[in-house]
Amino acid sequence: MTGCATNSDVERLEDRIDSLYVRNQNIKKQINGLSDRLEERVSQEKRIRELYAGQDAEFYELKAEVRKLSGGFEETEHRLSRDVKELSSALDANREKLSSLHDSVELNDTRISRLAGYLGFDSEEKLEAAAGSQSGGNSSSKNLPEDKLYDFAKKSFDRKNYETARDAFEKFIETYPDSDEADNARFWIGEVYYNEQWYEKAILEYQKVIDDYPNGNKVAAAYLKQGIAFHKLGEIGNAKLILKELIRKFPDSNEANIARQKINRIDE
Repeated sequence: MTGCATNSDVERLEDRIDSLYVRNQNIKKQINGLSDRLEERVSQEKRIRELYAGQDAEFYELKAEVRKLSGGFEETEHRLSRDVKELSSALDANREKLSSLHDSVELNDTRISRLAGYLGFDSEEKLEAAAGSQSGGNSSSKNLPEDKLYDFAKKSFDRKNYETARDAFEKFIETYPDSDEADNARFWIGEVYYNEQWYEKAILEYQKVIDDYPNGNKVAAAYLKQGIAFHKLGEIGNAKLILKELIRKFPDSNEANIARQKINRIDE
């Protein structure tokens, strides 16, 4: 009888079997869940790899574009640096020529002054006489008000009495250096020399307008006439350089339009 299973033993065994079955089912569910998660993970990794592959392709395209742009930038920078050096050299050469021209003109002024003194000329006395005759002989240029002295100088220029006009404009600048018309007076002095075909001296006077009155209303005109004066002297390179500087600084001015036409005629 001891070798036979009892009903209780059979029941316990059945309970264990049921329990093992339930555990087995739970394990299967866990395995199925893990399998689904694994497939999802694999799918995600696949999508990530595809995304990385696309980004790598875009990265290499961008890198190639950057190399291309970098090469173009370096080439442009090289050309710009070369052009700046050439312009700087041209400007330095122009300054040296202006300096030499200034020295030469100063020497000529000294010689003319000495010659005038030797011959008994006195431009100041002539100016006084001219101003006195215009005002009825009752006043001198020293006593003329600002507007009347400028008007006298401009009328002398319009009558082509250039020597009197030059002296009067010089007297105006000396007497009224802070006048709003001082830059105009200096410009008209340059015009006197230009009309006398003394282009070297005219260039220097125009330069004084540019340097001493940078905010005045005659700067663009001074650049234009300076460029034309250089052209009159056969200094084509300097003429074009000055005219291009005018166009750069005052691109919308009437003087710039004239400068463009002048450059086109020079290049023809």
